[in-house]
Amino acid sequence: MRKILYSLMIAMPLQVVAQSEVAPEGYKIFWFIAILVAIPFAYYVVSKLLKRSQPTKKAKPGSVSRRKLKIELIKDRKLRPHVLTLKVTNSSKKDIDLAAPVLVFRKLWTKRKFKLKGLNRYEIYPLYLESGKTHELRIDLNVFYNHDRKIKRFYWAKVKVFDTRGKKYSSGYITLRRSLFS
Repeated sequence: MRKILYSLMIAMPLQVVAQSEVAPEGYKIFWFIAILVAIPFAYYVVSKLLKRSQPTKKAKPGSVSRRKLKIELIKDRKLRPHVLTLKVTNSSKKDIDLAAPVLVFRKLWTKRKFKLKGLNRYEIYPLYLESGKTHELRIDLNVFYNHDRKIKRFYWAKVKVFDTRGKKYSSGYITLRRSLFS
């Protein structure tokens, strides 16, 4: 009899603890996560719609562009290019010293940056660019792909150019391969 009583005393608290445990219900967790995801997504969509609805400013005829450097990044193919061409045009009245440009590969939240020092193991930067002149640099992407195979999975690329005074000029992003957003 004592053995039965002791075994009931030991087993009883375990049953009571197991029965009084309260866990969140599955649908409440689902709605909580859905709201956490929906708020930033709604903010992103609204900000994109507001940017599209704003009228773009057009330059007046006869006005002079205030940009000193025009940076263009041109690809040889529409998707998965092999060669990029960096074209830097000095449209100011003064000569400019350019530091080494930086090639930026971008994925959704990841960026990889490479400093372009020269051509065929010859360093050509810093570069002195006279007014009205254009500088072109061909960039072979296979060199970067051989360095790090993961770069082939990146979606966009752009180039940042700094002058020796520290002012930054950059090209727009170009598409290297398809993504959900391009």
